[in-house]
Amino acid sequence: MAETKTVAAAAGGLATALAFGGMFTIAKSAFGHVDPFHLTLARFALGSAIFVIALLIIEGRKALRTDGGLLKLWGLGSLGFAVFNLLTYVGLQSTPAATASLIMAAMPAITVIVMWARTKKRPTGVTLGLVLLALTGVAMVLGNGNPLVVLTGGIGSGGLCILAGVIGWVVYTTGAAGFPTFSVLRYTAVTSVLGTVTIAIVTLVSGALGAIPTPGVADYAASWWQILYMAIPATAIAILAFNHATRTLGPANGVLFINLVPITSFAIEAFRGHRPTIAELAGVALTLAAVIANNLYGRRTTGRVAPAPADGTGKTLATVA
Repeated sequence: MAETKTVAAAAGGLATALAFGGMFTIAKSAFGHVDPFHLTLARFALGSAIFVIALLIIEGRKALRTDGGLLKLWGLGSLGFAVFNLLTYVGLQSTPAATASLIMAAMPAITVIVMWARTKKRPTGVTLGLVLLALTGVAMVLGNGNPLVVLTGGIGSGGLCILAGVIGWVVYTTGAAGFPTFSVLRYTAVTSVLGTVTIAIVTLVSGALGAIPTPGVADYAASWWQILYMAIPATAIAILAFNHATRTLGPANGVLFINLVPITSFAIEAFRGHRPTIAELAGVALTLAAVIANNLYGRRTTGRVAPAPADGTGKTLATVA
């Protein structure tokens, strides 16, 4: 039974990597008909509806309550769904899909920095060094082999938009710890609905002011399969599958599947005729090697535990060496 659950979780993690890897290329192919703002709104209006239906079936109507955390949940949902996706899709307009996917693969490294700021607990020197290597790999791809281009502002706004969006997603996912009584499905459903409200407000106001075009029925019809792909495989299925993989296999194992995203994306782009440069391949290799090395280092560190005196309940306590 345990082995079956492990295999199922691993399959879910792999499905997430494949769905996310194809998402960037597919989203970009829809921009000719639907702008990033309306595309994001259509995606999450449908995706959130699926989450809510699943939540009602599994946990009932009471699970839709925010339990006094409406503003915090709305803020986190806005970061995770509005900020992440709007900035990512806007950045995609001037950034190759494969490059965007690589920035997403730096998520574990960015998580270390966000958690440092949140908990005030400084990571080890080894972890910080590996985080720096991972971000250097991303910078190599963005700077076409020269990571210093990032510091001089020569990469354009697209890559920076996507990076800011990824930071928003990391803050959102780590913010789930503030709602320990919420199941994964409940946290995802409630925050996705609230985040979609923010997306709707930004999109409708921007359209009314003439800042973005307003697509017609024919435009949506021309992009129907892209919208369905992003709403169902890349949202409803991928997010829940990833959360299941993380819960079953543990965060250290689950996050490794995110590192398959750029490999999937680069493979899709290569199939479509794009030939990655040496700098891109070197940056991908450096980023993935650093993230995997940090994962292995974290396992070894947390695995070194020493028994301590039992507490009052008779349970043995353990401290990280």
